[in-house]
Amino acid sequence: MILLFGFGLVLLGVMFLNKKRVKTEKILFPFVYMVLYRTKIGLLLMDKIAKRHSKLVKIFATFGVMFSFLGMIAIFFLLVRGTYGFLFAGAPPPVAPLFPGVKAVPGLPVLSFFHWIIAIFILAGVHEFSHGLVARLYNVKVKSSGFAVFSFLLPIIPAAFVEPDEKELGSKKFGEQLGVLGAGSFSNLITAGVFFLLFMFVMAPIISGMTISEGVIIRDVNRDGPAFNAGVEKDEKILTVNEINISSVEGFLGILTDLKPGDEILLATNKSEYRLAAGDNDGKGYLGLSFSPEKQYVDEKYGLLGRFFSWSALLFFWIFAANLGVGLFNLLPMGPLDGGKMFYLVCLNLFKKENVAKKVWIFVSLFCLMLIIISLAPFFGKLLNFIFGIFVGLF
Repeated sequence: MILLFGFGLVLLGVMFLNKKRVKTEKILFPFVYMVLYRTKIGLLLMDKIAKRHSKLVKIFATFGVMFSFLGMIAIFFLLVRGTYGFLFAGAPPPVAPLFPGVKAVPGLPVLSFFHWIIAIFILAGVHEFSHGLVARLYNVKVKSSGFAVFSFLLPIIPAAFVEPDEKELGSKKFGEQLGVLGAGSFSNLITAGVFFLLFMFVMAPIISGMTISEGVIIRDVNRDGPAFNAGVEKDEKILTVNEINISSVEGFLGILTDLKPGDEILLATNKSEYRLAAGDNDGKGYLGLSFSPEKQYVDEKYGLLGRFFSWSALLFFWIFAANLGVGLFNLLPMGPLDGGKMFYLVCLNLFKKENVAKKVWIFVSLFCLMLIIISLAPFFGKLLNFIFGIFVGLF
C-alpha cells in the first residue's frame, strides 16, 4: 500500500509538469476523477493493421460483439447470485478490488505491487488498442491515445485510453458501434486465455519441478461425506493415515489412489484421531475432503533461477486473472462501462424512443452499482481503518 500511494504521488508530479497535455475528467471531483495524458502513441499502427488485415479485424470485431453479450449476461448473473450469497449465505463478496497488497479473494496469492503494475499496463494497453483498431476499421477518426490514471483522491490506478471521434462513431451503423465498444473486453478475454495456457502448460510444470511441498492441511470438508460424519474439521494437519506418516501431498495422494469404497481409514491429525469408512464415488473410494500443502517453496539449489521462474509464474497468473476479471467487469450493463454503452444502444434499438431507453438503462445501471457498493463495503471498511491507523500513528 505504501508503494501504491508513493506511485500515486509520482504520477501526480508527472501530470503537473506536463499540464498542457493533461485533461481531467471530473466524476466526483476531488474524490473520484480521471486524469488523461494525451499522445499519438499507436495511432499509426492501428491504421496500418486495420488497412492491411481488414478481413481479420472484421472477424475479430464480429466475434467481439458476440462474446461481449455472452460475457454481459454471465457477469450480470454472477454479480446478482454472488451478492445474494454474500448477504444471505456467508459467501465471499463477488466483487474484489484489484489493488496490490490486498488479499481480497480467498485462495488467491497476495498481489504484489510490481505484478500489479505490469498486469494493469498490459490489460489497459490491449483493451484500448483494440478499441482504436476497430474504430479505424470502420473509418472512425481516433483523435488521440495515451495514458490515463483513475483517481481516488490520489491518481493511483494506471490505465490507457483512445479517443475516437464521438460524432463519427455515433453516425455509424448499429453493428459497427457495437464492434468498437466490444473490442476492448474481447481482447482482454483473449489475452486472459493466452496467459492461462502459458501458465498451465509452461510455467506451472517448470515451477512444479522446482518446488518442494511439506505437510498436508485440510482446506475443506464436504458436508455429509465420510470425513464430515467422522467429525474431521478444516485447517487440521494430517499426520498419519493407517499409521503411515504423511509428509507431502504426493504421499497422501498415493494412499488415496488405492482407496476402495468401504475401506476403513485411521486418520490422525494434529487435533485428534478419526476412524472412517471410505465412501463410493463411481466405484472409487473417497473421504470427502479437500487439501493442500502446508508449505511450498522453491528448492534452494535453483537459487536466482528458481526465484525468477516463481516470480514470472505469478506474473503470468495475475495477467490472466486481471484480464479475465476486469474484462468481464467492464461488460456489466452499467453507466460509462463498455457494457453499459452497448446495453444502451440495444435499448435504443429495441424501444426506438430515447426517453424509454434511458430509463431502462439508468435503472439497470443503478441496480448494478448498488450490488457493487454492497460487495465492496468490507474492503472500504478495511481501507478506512488502514488510513485511520496511519493518521493516529502520525498524530
